[in-house]
Amino acid sequence: MFCTGDFWYKNRPLRIVYIMTMNDLRRGERAVVLKVELPVLLKERLRSLGVFTGAKLTVLKVSGRKKIRLIQAGSAKVALDGETASGIKVWTI
Repeated sequence: MFCTGDFWYKNRPLRIVYIMTMNDLRRGERAVVLKVELPVLLKERLRSLGVFTGAKLTVLKVSGRKKIRLIQAGSAKVALDGETASGIKVWTI
C-alpha cells in the first residue's frame, strides 16, 4: 500500500496522503498519529506511554507473522498486538 504519492497539478507538486493503521507500516517507517479509536482504558494507557493524537512514532520491529509490533513513541518503546495497532490511524512522514 502506498502511503504518499507525488502528483503534478498545474505545474506544481501535489502531495496525496493516505490514512492507514499501524498494521500497514513496515519496519523503520515513521508516522504521526491522527486518531486513536480504541476503548477508553486502553486509550488512556497508550496515552501514558506516549501514543496519542499528534505523536510521532517509529516502527522498530515487526514479528514474523506481523501480529506484534515494537514501536518507539518519544523515549518509550511499546509493543502492540495486531488488534490494538488496527485502532491507531496514522499517516507516514
